[in-house]
Amino acid sequence: MWNRYDFTENWGVGLGVIYQDEMYASIDNTVTLPSFTRVDAAAYFAITKQLHVQLNVENLLDREYFLTAHNNNNITPGAPLTFKVGLNGTF
Repeated sequence: MWNRYDFTENWGVGLGVIYQDEMYASIDNTVTLPSFTRVDAAAYFAITKQLHVQLNVENLLDREYFLTAHNNNNITPGAPLTFKVGLNGTF
């Protein structure tokens, strides 16, 4: 779920929540990855009508979680608090 609110024509913020239910790590159903909820946020600024910059913050609450698994022994943890800056242009 994601929601965006624009304060002005140039400034906006967003807040999102991602939920993943528990799941098995592999087909034999012996290892279960726990469910998790991750909160993300963003801030947007329009420099011009064609050029926008944004800051995304993933895992805002810096929670530990397991994102996915390839088998019972190869489990991928989710990223910690992460900041990303993007510059978007249209022509």
